[in-house]
Amino acid sequence: MAETIQPPPHRSTLLTVDLDALGRNAELLSRHSGGGPILAVVKANAYGAGAVPVSRALAEAGAVWLGVALAEEGVQLRQAGLTLPILMLGPAGPHQCPSLIQHGITPAIYSVAFLDALDDAASAAGCTAEAHLKVDSGMGRLGFREEEIPAFLLALARAPHVRISGLFSNLASADDPSSPQTADQVERFLSILHALRRGGVDPEWIHLANSSALLAHPAAHLTLSRPGLSLYGMRPSEALPDPGLGAVLSFHTIVAQVKDLPAGTPVGYSATYRTPARQRVGIVPVGYADGLPRGASPAGYALIQGRRCPFLGRISMDLAAVDLEPLGDIHEGEDVVLWGRSGQEQLGPWDWAKWTGTIPYEIMTGVGCRVARRYLKGGSEQTVIPIL
Repeated sequence: MAETIQPPPHRSTLLTVDLDALGRNAELLSRHSGGGPILAVVKANAYGAGAVPVSRALAEAGAVWLGVALAEEGVQLRQAGLTLPILMLGPAGPHQCPSLIQHGITPAIYSVAFLDALDDAASAAGCTAEAHLKVDSGMGRLGFREEEIPAFLLALARAPHVRISGLFSNLASADDPSSPQTADQVERFLSILHALRRGGVDPEWIHLANSSALLAHPAAHLTLSRPGLSLYGMRPSEALPDPGLGAVLSFHTIVAQVKDLPAGTPVGYSATYRTPARQRVGIVPVGYADGLPRGASPAGYALIQGRRCPFLGRISMDLAAVDLEPLGDIHEGEDVVLWGRSGQEQLGPWDWAKWTGTIPYEIMTGVGCRVARRYLKGGSEQTVIPIL
């Protein structure tokens, strides 16, 4: 009998996901939209948090749809036993239509060519395929423009095996409450809806409100809302109201080594930092392969014992250095907070985004597969090691 090889215990660089806080956010956002149903966006591995456990928690919290970007993401959820309706928000290739039908994943129809392919696949399967129509209400991305709706209706009349049960679009500037673009897009979207109804298409699920619109644009609260980032406890912009979202994610590592370096010692690749005097430095086992942006140094810092400890030198693939001088005596194995609270200080993806000139979405989805995810729910915990 072959020996069973046990995986090693996970390393100390760990992303913790509070599923109870996630569920509370989902319920809060539903109330904020007037009690309407939500489509919970779990694309990109639930923004890095882990699509399967996050989707299960959101289903328990009352989400009525799940939103993915790829067919593969939807199939993963089906194979994990998720039974909620799943909308594929992004484009599918015609060759993926049979799999979408087989797994009960609702595609977005964004072109006449894809409509024809879906109709052919549904005919071959002996069924009617449900789909949501994706329209371009002014963002210039995927979907039918308003002037293309008559051509779509003609094509739909030739596709008897496709039923349009939903209509949606993306808002480009909803995170800026002062932008007139959102009102323009809402008006154009409703004009498209009226054109569809005049053409005999009356979708049940009408959705336009992303997290930003859900928080600040009631006119976009239609029959379904589509929160993403806000589920995970963050507003897309500081200009938006905060309804009381709870933190879902925390990211920790440890001090792997404490070094007392003499003055003039280079730290990290290319010697971009040299100690100005004798300096205590901590080496932490996290790097850009784990999602710590290389550009987080020199502006960024970690939290240790409630104090800000700046990153020193260049962040490498697996390791980073932090300044321990703000602290007193410290030992190897000390907790290092990358996202989360330490004493009176707190960090999160928005901080990393500001240090590196990006957005929290990119930061969150950049947490690598080498980082174990720990899920907290109802007083219990489960740790998953994605790399294995």
